Amino acid sequence: MTSQDLEVVFALEGERNPRSLKAHPDSSVADFIALVVKDTGREEFVEVLIEDEEVVVPGEKPIRELFEADFKLIHVATKGEIKVTVQYSTRAVSHHFRPSATMEKIIRWAISPKELNLEGGPEDFQLKDGNDVLPADVHLGQVAKGHKHVTLTLVFKVKPQG
Repeated sequence: MTSQDLEVVFALEGERNPRSLKAHPDSSVADFIALVVKDTGREEFVEVLIEDEEVVVPGEKPIRELFEADFKLIHVATKGEIKVTVQYSTRAVSHHFRPSATMEKIIRWAISPKELNLEGGPEDFQLKDGNDVLPADVHLGQVAKGHKHVTLTLVFKVKPQG
């Protein structure tokens, strides 16, 4: 590593808190995945995704190119999607998402006319995992605890009075 290395901040499937690693700017996405595997000792990590995007970043893409546009957290993940079941009152809907999907994206989908058809915008709702309220910017892979199916509860946000 050199003083010119990039500090890459990323979400890791199965871990709630983001991590960071230094990578040479000319490293490919595949090289970065190899660094993550070496650092974690977990060989199941094979994909890099951009926050809220559906397409896996090609392994040959230079890692520096992921940071040339607006900042979006990258997500290092195992292969495949995660099935999400969202429960609201007595109803439930399910859909498959990439691990890089944010809670906000899942809320937008769940409240849409084709799903639960709820009034209000995503800012009026929040998702919970058990008793844990999930921030809108957290990635699905960060809360799924390594599982490929998760059930979340959709609730109204409690707005402060006054």
